[in-house]
Amino acid sequence: MFLSYQGTELKDKQRMETISYASLLRARTERELSSLLYLNSGLGSYLVVRNKNIKAKEVNDILAVLHRSSRHIRNFGVALGYRLTFVYPLKGNESAIGLYYPDQPAQWPVIKKITESGKPALAGPVQLVQGGSGLIYRVPLSIAGKHWGLLSTVIDTDSFFKTVSEELGDSRFEFAVRGKDGEGLRGDMVWGDRTLFERKQVFVQEIEIPGGSWAIGVKPRDGNAANSYALLVRLLSATLGGIISWMLYLLIRNRADLADLAMYDQLTGLPNRHLFEDRVRMAFARLRRSPDRDCALLFLDLDGFKGINDKFGHKAGDAVLTATAKRARAIVRQNDTVARWGGDEFIILMESVTRAAMEAYIHRLRVKIESPIDFEHMQLRVGVSIGFVISSETTGDLDEMLKLADQRMYEDKSSRK
Repeated sequence: MFLSYQGTELKDKQRMETISYASLLRARTERELSSLLYLNSGLGSYLVVRNKNIKAKEVNDILAVLHRSSRHIRNFGVALGYRLTFVYPLKGNESAIGLYYPDQPAQWPVIKKITESGKPALAGPVQLVQGGSGLIYRVPLSIAGKHWGLLSTVIDTDSFFKTVSEELGDSRFEFAVRGKDGEGLRGDMVWGDRTLFERKQVFVQEIEIPGGSWAIGVKPRDGNAANSYALLVRLLSATLGGIISWMLYLLIRNRADLADLAMYDQLTGLPNRHLFEDRVRMAFARLRRSPDRDCALLFLDLDGFKGINDKFGHKAGDAVLTATAKRARAIVRQNDTVARWGGDEFIILMESVTRAAMEAYIHRLRVKIESPIDFEHMQLRVGVSIGFVISSETTGDLDEMLKLADQRMYEDKSSRK
């Protein structure tokens, strides 16, 4: 959005050259910035998917690849909760490891704001604990609506804007940027000579950044014509950097997809046994903080599934499993976990639940799951045996709860024959 054209009216030719340069400058700045921010999207997805299975070496290897393949980036940081846990490169940044953001008055207000909003933001420039200053792009990471961590990318301010200027390659113009922490024209300086905005013949435009905006002021150094064609050629060639960054983004997304394969059942889309056990451990941790609230496990085994699979084939069996998964998910609450345990077995984790509520859920599950399933112009039917256990009945050990739920499931199966 163009904000103003200050000072006395320039000659038409010079005015158009200034506007042309400003437009190219804006486009180049946005492209250069996007090429950096793309990297964070893939990395953030990877971290969320890996969750409790994050391995330090794997994270550092990925950060090393990204750091080598990108320019302007001083370092990457990954905070678990609000404590900085991973930094790459580590050399020269050792003092940042273990940093607790709420104890950093210069950074905490911005971090608090983005974690509450759940939206990424580009802040700075700020003085860094590691020394020097930089722009910091922060991406809040959450799981099931709860804050999990923070991904930070520190961008070298001088390197970024000098590269933008050099690639446009026209010394007839000068520019400066203001809008610290995304506050636009009313904000403090980001880069360049602050007096530029006070001079005559300054063309000012605003560009959006994550979490706010910057105001870029452009002023001609003299009245000579700028070679807009040459600028355009340089701009187009510079987009190669964006293409390379996009390829890196796809690489990280592929890593995230592979991690996803290891955590979810590919037929039903439900969490698999490994992810379910992680969810249970988290539930037990919450239970220790609020011991007055019970959690429960329900073990489900389909009756008659093998007969359908043998008679109508695996496609019919898959249809039954998929329908069962959808029906179970539709019955329980949004924050409950339904997982595929293996074969025709499913397991459900429910938190903050009473025995009476548990019995009501079991009745609804049985009615829903045992309803006919439409498949290729016929209806398939299965039964379901259910065993459940409430945490207060045990010592809170997962193996103990699983054993008791499994035992009760077989008791239910025997009573239904």
